[in-house]
Amino acid sequence: MPEPRGDGVRDLVVRARREQIVEAATRVFAEKGFRRATTREVARTAGISEGTIYNYFEDKDAILMAILDRLNETERRAEDFEEGMSTDFRGFLEEYLRRRMSSIWESREVFRVVLSEMLVNAELRERYLRQVVEPAMRIAEENFRSRMEQGEVRQTDAPLAMRSVAGAVLGVLVLGLLGDEEIGSRSDEVPDVLAGLLIHGFDVTEGGRNE
Repeated sequence: MPEPRGDGVRDLVVRARREQIVEAATRVFAEKGFRRATTREVARTAGISEGTIYNYFEDKDAILMAILDRLNETERRAEDFEEGMSTDFRGFLEEYLRRRMSSIWESREVFRVVLSEMLVNAELRERYLRQVVEPAMRIAEENFRSRMEQGEVRQTDAPLAMRSVAGAVLGVLVLGLLGDEEIGSRSDEVPDVLAGLLIHGFDVTEGGRNE
C-alpha cells in the first residue's frame, strides 16, 4: 500500500511559496534598497497578503537571509564539492569560480543591497556568518584537506586558505560593484585569471610552477 503523500505535497507547497516571496523580495530590495523596502511592497509584488509572508518568514531580515542563501547556493555547496572530487583541482576551481562569480554578478544589484546591509546590521551579519559562511567553509576545508592528502595541492593551512580564496572572490566582486571598468567589461574572464593565480600558489611542484 503506498504511503500517504500529504507531507511531501505540503513541503512542495511551502517551498514554492517561500520561493515566490524570495523572488518578489529580491526585486523589491534591488529597486528600493533593504531599509526603504517594506513587507507590504514585497507582498504586493508577490501577489499575496502581507500576513501571508509571516507564515513563512519571521521578519524582513529572515527574507534577506533567504536571499543570501540563494546567492550563496548554500544547499548545493556540499554536492558541488563532492562532484568536483572527480575532477583535477585546477579544472574544478576554474569551473566553480566561473559558475559562482557569474551567478553573483548577474544578481549584482541584489548583492550590493545585501552587502551594504550586512556592513551595518550586526545581528544579520552574525546570522550570516553562523548559518551560511561557517557551514560553507567547513565543506570547503574538508574538500581541500582531501586534496592535500591526495597530493593535488601543497600542504597549507586549510581554514586560512579557503578564506583567502573567498576573500579574493569577494574583493573582485566589490571592485566590480565600485565600477572598475576592467572587471565590468571583462567579468567573464575573471574566473580563469583568478583560478590561475590561486593555482600558482597551490601548485605542489617546486617553485610553484605548473608542469
